[in-house]
Amino acid sequence: MTDFVPLIRLQLTLFMKKQLITLIALVAIPALSFAQTADEIISKHVAALGGADKIAAVKTMSIEQNMSIMGNDLTAKSVYVVGKSMRSDVSVMGSEITTVFNGDKGWMINPMQGGTTPTDMPAEAMKAAKTSTQPQMMPLAYVKADGYPVSLVGKEQFNGKDAFNLKVDRPEGAFNYFVDADNYQLLGMKGNSPQGEISATFSDYQTVEGLTIPYGSEINSPMAPAPITGKITKVTINGSVDEKIFAKP
Repeated sequence: MTDFVPLIRLQLTLFMKKQLITLIALVAIPALSFAQTADEIISKHVAALGGADKIAAVKTMSIEQNMSIMGNDLTAKSVYVVGKSMRSDVSVMGSEITTVFNGDKGWMINPMQGGTTPTDMPAEAMKAAKTSTQPQMMPLAYVKADGYPVSLVGKEQFNGKDAFNLKVDRPEGAFNYFVDADNYQLLGMKGNSPQGEISATFSDYQTVEGLTIPYGSEINSPMAPAPITGKITKVTINGSVDEKIFAKP
């Protein structure tokens, strides 16, 4: 009888080791399954926007919105020829601020800074030329095509929601984008523009011609004394654009 004791102990030891290995495997599998790369998160974000084909089909876009800052109401219109040109006109307190990027050139008129004639964009601001000609409410849609380096910083809370923090190194600086871990829509961003630190939050996603974009925004910019809230009122996709509007007067 005593001859079987070592054998039984050996069998029990082997059984316990097998159970422990199985338990470790079960714990490890979910961790591996739920680990995602930056590329995978961006791919899911692009799918949430409407898909790569739908985004690639957007050649022009016009966006009109109402904005508010420190109790003052503004209206704004941005016109994009995607990847080529952008013009923004903001009406505030009886004045109109115009900003234009057109290829490797840019100009602006800003009566709020005492300017009534167009002035060329400084070289530092022109670093953002390519990014500025892409619709600003979906900046991650073009990251892969542009070949900008992207890294996953981690998963964290952003405005009370679980979010993936993606860092993108753009020519004009490094930016962090926060993607909703549930629906893969963009919750917000922060980074350093040529003028200083900028941040934004996005909300009220609505679908227009197959594209799901945020109609609500709040922007903090070094160019503004307080947060700017915005609400899109109209989006026109692939409408005709007279490219003369981008020419410097």
